[in-house]
Amino acid sequence: MKKYLSVLVICLLVLLLGIAPISQSHQMAFAAATTKSFSSNYTLVNLGGDTAAVTASYVAPNGAEWGNSIFKSFSIPAGANQIVRQYDDTGLTPGRGSVVIASSQPLGALVQEIVRTGVPSSGAYTGIDAPSAIWYVPMVSRKGSSATGTANSQIVIQNVGTSAVNFTVALTAFGAASPTYTKSYTGLAAGASILYDIEEETNLPTGFWGSAVVSTASGSLGVVSHLFFGADSLMAFNGFAAPDTSWFIPLLYVRLGNSLTTSLAIQNLSGGSIPVGDLTMTCTKNPAAPGAGTLTLTNHTAIPNNGAYTFNTLTDTARFPDAGWYGSCKISSATAKNTVALVMYRYTANAEQAAYGAVPGSLSSTKVSVPLVAKRLANGYANVVTIQNLSNSTANVTITYTPAGGGTPIVRSGLTIAAGDSLIRNFRLTGTESPEIGAGWVGSMSVSADKPIAAYVANTYLNPSGDQFMAYLGFNY
Repeated sequence: MKKYLSVLVICLLVLLLGIAPISQSHQMAFAAATTKSFSSNYTLVNLGGDTAAVTASYVAPNGAEWGNSIFKSFSIPAGANQIVRQYDDTGLTPGRGSVVIASSQPLGALVQEIVRTGVPSSGAYTGIDAPSAIWYVPMVSRKGSSATGTANSQIVIQNVGTSAVNFTVALTAFGAASPTYTKSYTGLAAGASILYDIEEETNLPTGFWGSAVVSTASGSLGVVSHLFFGADSLMAFNGFAAPDTSWFIPLLYVRLGNSLTTSLAIQNLSGGSIPVGDLTMTCTKNPAAPGAGTLTLTNHTAIPNNGAYTFNTLTDTARFPDAGWYGSCKISSATAKNTVALVMYRYTANAEQAAYGAVPGSLSSTKVSVPLVAKRLANGYANVVTIQNLSNSTANVTITYTPAGGGTPIVRSGLTIAAGDSLIRNFRLTGTESPEIGAGWVGSMSVSADKPIAAYVANTYLNPSGDQFMAYLGFNY
């Protein structure tokens, strides 16, 4: 039986759901939000126990077959990964579209969007294998003011069903009790995707900040969002298919010496107001960081339905007093209010920014996969993987590294993570923090534990230019 994976990319390619940027001969600008031309690639990791037979179907915005891709079928050994680069695909015509992936084994998918000419910009998100009739985007903007330049959003929606679908995008200003504007779409073909550029939406005011809800009365959708800041910075992140009453943040940074900071946007989806003090964020310091061992913060103001509350480590120096502090956090509601939580990272000294959805508190999986791991490649590419223990007791952890294309795995066992804490594997470093793989190694990584875990992945470059920072969550089995 074939398993189906959905991915959404605003460029050349996407899996079961998405639009993907193009590459070299397949480059394309993202409408008005940016003048840059992006290209995409996607990485598949085989989460099954056997070799995966994989087929890829490329879909144009009108639902027709998009070109004649040279990457239509291939196989992936168990535990291994496969990188498919759209700029190498001579069978695809310039433009953007989506991709639907079918496999004989369960897969995880990472999509990367990259500007390959001029000053780099980049973003990443994961493929979608659980489509939904409703999606939440905690933060959108139209010509909004920010410390790092004018902010503009795009929402990419893919029809992951088998027949054409109608849907709406409801945009609600922060603090408003009802939608500011609702956009309606009709007849989106099966497998096809559309890019809604908020900057071009003249029914919204200049300086708009708010949230979005994408929904359909019938059928299934997939959603990915882009949030651009200024000329070069991009945050790409998955929409949320379901709220939860608690959320985990594997890594929170407080004004590091390299200028890296964190902000969190928590959107209220409870149907009513969240009162002052109902949300509590409890953070545990990494042993190597300075400052207080724990941080406990609550929401200072009430949060209206569909509104958002922000924890900002850059501007809120009273509640985050210790510069250089970093650690893991949990956000919970005293009255079980439904929310979604977006994690945003930015370097104030340069253009690098990234975002991803926090880990839902209901997650109970004890195994997670990272599709692409690299340590200090010749081009400067390297990952940082943060594994968070979601339980209230110590977790015993084993990490398995599988070389790209298959080969003999490297196993690291005997690792432990304290309750609620995180283990960081920093493949940017040359030292002994992660001795199991050496410089130049590339492949995939799986982590198993005896307690529920999740993994946050940062894709970085050692000497970045522009915005080459990407972030996403690993795939829980």
